[in-house]
Amino acid sequence: MNIMTTTTDATAAQPIISIQHEDESIALNRLVPSVGNVRRLNTTVGLSELADSIEAHGLIRKLTVRKAKKGKYEVIAGSRRLGALRLLAKEGRLAEDAPIPCTLRHTDDATEISLAENVQREAMHVVDEILAYRDLAETGMAPENIAARFGQSVITVRQRLKLAGLSPKVLDVMREDAMSIEQARALAISDSHDEQERVWFETFAYNRDPRSLRAMLTREHARSTERLARFVGLEAYEAAGGAVVHDLFNEESGTFLTDQPLLTQLAMDALEQAAEPLKIGGRRWVEANLYASIIYSGGHGRIYPQACELTEDEQAELSALGQSFDGKAHMEAYAEGDPAIEADEARLAEIERRITAIQSSMRAYDPQEQALAGCIVYHDHFGVVQWEGAI
Repeated sequence: MNIMTTTTDATAAQPIISIQHEDESIALNRLVPSVGNVRRLNTTVGLSELADSIEAHGLIRKLTVRKAKKGKYEVIAGSRRLGALRLLAKEGRLAEDAPIPCTLRHTDDATEISLAENVQREAMHVVDEILAYRDLAETGMAPENIAARFGQSVITVRQRLKLAGLSPKVLDVMREDAMSIEQARALAISDSHDEQERVWFETFAYNRDPRSLRAMLTREHARSTERLARFVGLEAYEAAGGAVVHDLFNEESGTFLTDQPLLTQLAMDALEQAAEPLKIGGRRWVEANLYASIIYSGGHGRIYPQACELTEDEQAELSALGQSFDGKAHMEAYAEGDPAIEADEARLAEIERRITAIQSSMRAYDPQEQALAGCIVYHDHFGVVQWEGAI
């Protein structure tokens, strides 16, 4: 089909629009990139995602081509789409000679057409994008399905949906470009619209950086990496009914325990349990305390143990544990996201606890001093139970 359209200005009687092209289906293996395509950089960025989208939704925009030598056609607009189609063919998801809808141009303006397509393109606003993801989810489409159809990772889709759950008033601020995406991510750590709005609208502009916003929304929570949380353990806390909040945009330290009273009670219960065996060791008293430094500053003094030698078996075990710890502490070689990292971190914690236990056995208190004094049971920064003599 040959389409020629001419529109004339009523006063000048001169043609102002002249379009000459044909719509055709051309075999994929007859399409080649054009040297007239102005896009030179980032031609392969996101290509696999684009390929997944084309497979799921079809080629939404036709390729613009012109005839070349030896029966080939140069793609003068749509080089990334051509790359994605070739990737599908390479992976066996599309026939190499599959018919591709194209617009065949007869004019020699490849560079101009390519430039026009790229310059005139306007990216979708981020609010429109995240709300479109929400609309898909509300139709019943699972995040995993959305991710597959749009060539995105599941975590990316979940992050988009998390942002879509922001307060409508906050989304309005984003729509006006008065809030950065990083600030929005910080606010999204809370599911409460009231909290999001309070922190944003009641805070001075100079204090709205992402770190400050996140801190204001989590100041009553405990990070999973903090001392008490490490001692109690996330699994034990959740088993006791404790609620957690996950920051989808900060995976490394983005888990918060929201029930501080429960966390404190669980820590005290664990310390009391750890103190029981010490109560039968000839000490005058035994006290479990979450903050040992407070006891010492409140009138108690320390008694110090004497060094003891380890048995041969204990010395051999300590040496082997030290070598294991040094070997597993260097985890930079693992690829990001490797499940072996999590397993090794758990093993490192076990090794560290055992090393501490053996080192603790290297000290002994004088029986006469111990009969006049007691001990304070506490836990250190790594969540390991420790105890010190006090008088």
